[in-house]
Amino acid sequence: MDKLPLRPDNIFIITDGLPTQGDKKPKGATISGADREKLFREAVKKLPKGVPINTILAPMEGDPMAAAYYWQLALGTQGSFISPSKDWP
Repeated sequence: MDKLPLRPDNIFIITDGLPTQGDKKPKGATISGADREKLFREAVKKLPKGVPINTILAPMEGDPMAAAYYWQLALGTQGSFISPSKDWP
């Protein structure tokens, strides 16, 4: 984020869950929930301070902590968080 020519006034994330890959290539074909949470925390440290982070989280089974992490991120940055229901058009 430090290479952007201008500081963003908002950041929007559209995702289906916590990250599965960081800066380095993954070691295996799968990743644990704890490792995904660690990748999320590492990514958050790289975000510019004082910029609202807004997330649209698509529903996905098997990622129970994603909603909590993205909600906390939105709350802590004065952003917003939505997660549409599975039957949303």
